[in-house]
Amino acid sequence: MHDHEVVEVQALYRDPIHDFGFLKFDPSHIKYMKLVEIPLAPEQARVGIDVRIIGNDAGEKLSILAGSISRIDRNVPEYGHMTYNDLNTFYLQSAAALSGGSSGSPVIDIEGRAVALQAGGRSHEATNFFFPLDRVQRALKLIQDGKPVLRGSIQTRFKYVPFEVAQKLGLPEETEAMVRQVRPHGIGMLMVATLLPGGPGSLAGLEESDVLLRINGDIVTHFVSLEDILDSHIGRTIDVTVVRGGETVEVSVAVQDMCKLTPSRLVTFGGCVVHDLSYQLAYTCALPLRGVFMTTSGDCLPDMDDSQGIIIDRINEHAVSNIDEFVEVLRKIPDHEPTTI
Repeated sequence: MHDHEVVEVQALYRDPIHDFGFLKFDPSHIKYMKLVEIPLAPEQARVGIDVRIIGNDAGEKLSILAGSISRIDRNVPEYGHMTYNDLNTFYLQSAAALSGGSSGSPVIDIEGRAVALQAGGRSHEATNFFFPLDRVQRALKLIQDGKPVLRGSIQTRFKYVPFEVAQKLGLPEETEAMVRQVRPHGIGMLMVATLLPGGPGSLAGLEESDVLLRINGDIVTHFVSLEDILDSHIGRTIDVTVVRGGETVEVSVAVQDMCKLTPSRLVTFGGCVVHDLSYQLAYTCALPLRGVFMTTSGDCLPDMDDSQGIIIDRINEHAVSNIDEFVEVLRKIPDHEPTTI
């Protein structure tokens, strides 16, 4: 706590796609500091409003920095290869001179409402990125109601592109006019950026550079609408209409449970740490979502460069698609027997 009180917390939820989660504590255990609720108001995030970021900038115990929101429809920032990069959401952009250390801090408007969360930025520039609160607010409401937080996926990463780019990808002029009429405040559309091989999107026939037009008959040009549909159709199929090279293509795509695709267990042996290959790593490397990921090779593979981890697909010609198959294959290997990975 800010007054250096120590309180025990319980992990309630971590999102399998975006970088947020929830911790729970008993407020009656806070003896000396008055607690104040900060309401969540994602709908109040607008271009031009002044905000304050309350965090721990540059490692300070408490900092309050000023900024102004300049964009609310920025694609996710890219932080580099083999590190966390968000997907399938807009980010907010702000002119604020943060230097690091405030990730996850609330972004407060003039009424004291949280409109976003501080996520990252460029330390050599006065540019920062905020994570919107739409999925945070949804998840919190479900948890408060005692319901599971379900997240859907078709193993496809979308990117928001302006209309002029969509035109170059084959979007007909009459289709653009219709979309602009239905979504008058939009300046672009969603495009298929990455398809994981063997995933539902790829198997259904989607292709990279397809421009998303409709899902189940509704015009979809916004990430919030996309995630709402995916989250509410787990275990079912959705009818997706895209524009490809000027032609309209319709496919049916199965929606998977993202929580079941997210690693939740790990195995350690001989200094190695192994878990299921995550969606983040799979789409970073454009690989099928199968196999296990060895974060450190320990004494088992001393000559391997594990600085970026190792993806294991087969052991002694046995296919290894998940952590259970990995453990089962290892159990059958006698001690000290040479093994082909």
